Formats: sequence, structure tokens, C-alpha cells
Amino acid sequence: MKFTFFWLFFLSFCFIQNTAFSQSDTNLILTLKERLENVSTVEEEVGLLNDIAWEYYYQNFDSAMYYTNLALAKSDELEDEYWQSVSLEMKAILMEMSGQYEEAISLYLEVIPLRQKAGGEGLENTYNNMAALFQNQQNYETSLIYFKKSLKIEEERNNQNGIAACLINLGISYKNLGKLDTAGVLFRKANKLSEAIRDSVLIVHSSLSLGDFFYQENKSDSATYFYEVARDKGLIINDLNSVGVALQGLGNLTMKEGKLEQALDYLNQAEVYLNTVKSFLGLSNVYFNKAKLLKASGQYQEASTYYDKYIALNDSLRTMEILRLTADMEQKYESERKERQITELELQAAEQELRDRANRARLSYVVVLALLFLFLGGFYAYRYRTQRKNSLILSQKNKTIEIALKDKEVLLREIHHRVKNNLQVVSSLLSIQGREIEDAKALEAVKESQNRVKSMALIHQYLYGEHDLKSINMQEYVSQLSQNLFDTYRLDRDLVELKLEIETVHLDVDTAVPVGIILNELITNSLKYAFPEGQGGLLEVSLFEKDNCLVLIVKDNGIGQSTGKHSGTNFGMKLIRAFEHKLGAAIEIASENGYQVTCKISKYKRIWLEDIAS
Repeated sequence: MKFTFFWLFFLSFCFIQNTAFSQSDTNLILTLKERLENVSTVEEEVGLLNDIAWEYYYQNFDSAMYYTNLALAKSDELEDEYWQSVSLEMKAILMEMSGQYEEAISLYLEVIPLRQKAGGEGLENTYNNMAALFQNQQNYETSLIYFKKSLKIEEERNNQNGIAACLINLGISYKNLGKLDTAGVLFRKANKLSEAIRDSVLIVHSSLSLGDFFYQENKSDSATYFYEVARDKGLIINDLNSVGVALQGLGNLTMKEGKLEQALDYLNQAEVYLNTVKSFLGLSNVYFNKAKLLKASGQYQEASTYYDKYIALNDSLRTMEILRLTADMEQKYESERKERQITELELQAAEQELRDRANRARLSYVVVLALLFLFLGGFYAYRYRTQRKNSLILSQKNKTIEIALKDKEVLLREIHHRVKNNLQVVSSLLSIQGREIEDAKALEAVKESQNRVKSMALIHQYLYGEHDLKSINMQEYVSQLSQNLFDTYRLDRDLVELKLEIETVHLDVDTAVPVGIILNELITNSLKYAFPEGQGGLLEVSLFEKDNCLVLIVKDNGIGQSTGKHSGTNFGMKLIRAFEHKLGAAIEIASENGYQVTCKISKYKRIWLEDIAS
């Protein structure tokens, strides 16, 4: 029996971030592995390998990729276009899961012609998965193109389940594009069709879509009806995430109507179900709404507890996403850097081979001269021609080397440019999200995350500009970073003076990035807490080398630790502590006549001007 992918529903209101399941294999995986040991055909083996990879999809990424690669190798051996397409699509799904979207799209584009050659079987699923990928990237216009292609195939085959699923996904894209009327029509069609074919999963998803739609249209009765249908059906089929989302919707509705006690009951139930399936994004929304509701009910201590939970969870989600994006960018950078090193070594080897050839040629000439003295004239002519040829070859190789090095330099600058652009996109997304946040603590957390991203982006901006590609001029970087932070917090320059004492030190990227993040946190800390509104003062930033250490000092003459805020207990100071081991840093804090943090860094790499010139 041929392997078939399940439909993937990427619904905006039920996005789940699951933690890994148990590392032990499920009974189904163990059964599949037993069957794999007794296969009689390669086709059956490929099918089982893909089945095992699919079962590992949510549990163990490495195991899923291992069995997918085995399936790919076996399908190539089989030379069967259908199984090649199935295995490639499984790999595309794993690439998407790991955030390698460009690689996933490239693989999907390889799958499409293979499925077409194999008669089109499974092509509707490929189109659907591609559309879901674009939808997840908020590229809704492109997602509509592929959802429509999938819908066309489903309609030609009269697959009612597939048609209903496509209608839901199309409706979500139209809703996100602001075309609510079109989205509403599609959701109603999907719900009616799901009821007709009695597909409980599709009934739940279409009902949730309609519940959200009517909630946005301020039609409370209709929204309540569909949320209750989704809740009741979800309980029957054990779709706990959908149950939690439906209960959250009911809680929002009743809270909007002023029924605070009933709303709290719904949100409490939603919290239980969403916590069971580890839907962190859903839990974040529940915490925020419960905090608002408890505050409105006069339960300020409980409200504060849920605000803290909301802020902590949101900060963790943002930090994990930023670290994931940063790790992905660093991986790409390291890959390109290694590629450049390999190319340089190959060019050096080629040049050395030419030198060896020239040396061997000269030795031959001496022997020939001794043996064929009478043919001296002819020998010199031959030698001249040979040397000229070798010189031409060397000249051509040198030109090739020069062009290759220039190309690599352009490529590295482009990489840094793209990394900077991607970080700016993250910063912009945080800024956009911040506009919608009313809670002051949450907004402050978003602003701090945005400043951390900007500090990293500034480093890559220096690297792709007119500066060298090997180092960061810390004098220029610290000055720019400080000015940016002053602009962010809009401090009166006449009241708060910035004094910089930065040695002309060039650091490599691996040192500059953590130092930049530490600087960002320390300067931000002083700007936020040292100078209350209307109070002036002095902020000093120093960076210099002493006793084989790089010394960083951030000092202010503000209010010190008198308020309890200007301390090392916040997330920023925890982030600084996280870099202590990497940099071999010793951190000292003093609070006399203000607040001072001194970092003595022993693990750092300074780049000298002569190294840069070389």
C-alpha cells in the first residue's frame, strides 16, 4: 500500500508549539521497525521507511531525517518516480519544520514534476503543503495560488474531504488579507460540506474558523454557537488543542459581554487543555486575558501573577525565536566561511603544483644542457618557450585567484547584508507587535528584545559596508550603539551626558557580538533606571586593554540601587551572566555614588591593523 501524507492544517488560531514527546519509540514505530526487518521488495521497504519517518516527525527530528534519507537512497535505487516524490516531500516537510524554508520550497519544486510524471498521485497534497508553508511565512498571496491548485485537483477527483480542507485554508488566507466577506463564504461552504460527509475533524476546524469570523464581525450568538460545536466535537475526537482554542474563544466572548465570572470559568478550562498539549502561544493569550479579567474583577494580586506568567512566557518565546534565527544565520555564515577556506586551499595547492612543475622543468633543462651542449641554441629556444608558457599559466592562475577572492569577498558582504536585513526584519516585527501591546511591562520587554537584535544587526552592517570583513572597530561601534540607545529612550542630551573612552581596538566577530550584547544591556540598564524623569547626570563607557584582559566599564552617577531596580536580577543581567563562560569574563558591580559594572574579559581575539591589511 502506497504511503500518503496527511493534510496539514495551518490555522492561524490554533498554531501549536509542541515540546518533544518521549524519546522512547511508540508501539506503532516498534511495529513498523519489525515489519521493516521482514520486507520482500524494495518498494515495500521505501514505504515503511517513510512511514517510520512520519511517525518520528513530532518526536525526534534526527531520527525522522535519518529514515527519510534512507528512503531517498532506496527510492533512487528503485528508480520509481512516485516513491522519489514521496521521500523528497517528507524531507521538505522536515526542512520546513527546522526553519530552512528556502530549502523546503526548493524540494517541493522538485517533487511537483516527479508527481506529474507519476500520474499526479499526491500532487494535491504537495500543493497544499507548499501553500501552508507560504501561509506560515505570512505570504498569503502566494499561498492562495497553491491552495487553489490543490482545490482544483480535489474537485476534479470529487474528493469531498480534500475540498472542505482546501476551503478552510483558502478562507484563512483571505481572512489574513482582510477580505472577510470572501473568507466567511468559504468557511460556511467548508462547514456545510463537513457536516454532509460527517467528518468530525473538518467540522471542528471549520467551526473554529466560523467562530473566529463571527467574533470579528461582532455577532456573538453565531460565534458562541460555532465555538460550542468545536468544543463538543473536539472532546469527542480528543482534539484537546481545538477544545482549548474554542474555550478561549468563549471566554473572550463572555468577557466582552461583561460576564466576568463565566468568562473566567471558560479561560480556566482553556488553560488546562492548552497546557496539556503545550500550546505556548495559546497559553500566552489565556494568561493575558485572565490578567485583564482578574484586574477588572478587583483581584489585583491574582491579576499580577498572570501578567508575570504572560510576560515570562512571551519573553521565552521571543528569545527562543531570536536564538533560532541567529543560530540559523551563524550556521549559514560558517558554511560560507569554510567554503571560502577550502577554495583558498585549493588555489594554493594549484599554485604550488605550478611551482613544482617549474622547478622540475629547470632541473630537466640543466640535464639536457650537460648532455646536449651541441644543441645549445635549440635548447635555449625551447627553454624560452617553456618559461613563457609557464609564466602565462601562472599569470592566468593569479588572475583566477584574484577573481575568486573578489567573488568570495562580495559573497561574504552579501551574507552580512542579508543577516543584517533579516535581523532588521525581526526588529520590525517586534516593533509592529509592540504597537498592539497595551501592557507596559510587555511593551518594555519587546523594546529590550528589539534593542538586542539591533545591536547584532549593527555589527553585520559594519561588516558588509566599506569596513574590512575580518574585524569590528569597537570605537565606531560603541559610539553608534550608544547613540542608538539614547535615541530609543529619548533622553534629554542636555541633562544626561554621554562620555566615551574607547581605545582603537579591532575585535573579531565572535568577540564583538557578545560584547555588543553586554554593552546593550548595561547601557539600557543605566538609561532606564539611573536618571528619573527630569534628573540629569553622566553616563561613562570605557573599553581598553590591561594586563592581557579587555576591560569594559559602564558607569553612571544616577540613583544607584536605591530603588531595587538597578540590579542584576532582570533578564538582561541573566543574559550577561550567560556570556561569562564564553568570554572568560569576571563581572564586578559597585553602587557607590551611582552604579558601575566592570567586565574583565580574558577570552577575546584582537585583530591588528597589519593583519587587516594582509
